[in-house]
Amino acid sequence: MDTPCQGWVNDFEQLTFKGNPWLKEVIFYHKESRTVIMGDLIQVHSIVKGKPLRNTLMKFEGVTHPDGGVGLDIKLTFTNRNLARRSLERLLSWDFNRLIIAHGSCIEKDAKQFVEKAFQWLKH
Repeated sequence: MDTPCQGWVNDFEQLTFKGNPWLKEVIFYHKESRTVIMGDLIQVHSIVKGKPLRNTLMKFEGVTHPDGGVGLDIKLTFTNRNLARRSLERLLSWDFNRLIIAHGSCIEKDAKQFVEKAFQWLKH
C-alpha cells in the first residue's frame, strides 16, 4: 500500500512502514503543507499528575515528553530491520517539517530531525 488512492495522488504520498509483522503502519505525507501523518510508531506522552504507574510505564517505553520516540515494545517487534531501514530511508526522503501523531502532541517544526532522533535505534 505505498500508493495513495486515486483521489489523493496529487496531494499525498504514502508508505507502509515494513519490518514488523505485528504492526502495519501506513504513513502519509501531505505535500503542500509538508506534513507527515502517522498513527502508533512515534509517541510523545506527557507525565500525568496522579498516575504514577502510567508515568513509569511511559518512561520505561521511552515515549515521554518532550523527547518521545518509538516505544520499546514496538522496537522489539521489528524482526526485519533491513526492511525497516528501507522504510525509514523513504520516510526521510520526504521534504517535511511537521508531524501529526495519534499519541501525543504534534511537532510543528523541525519534524524531520525529530523523526531521525526517534529512529536512531534502527541505525545500529
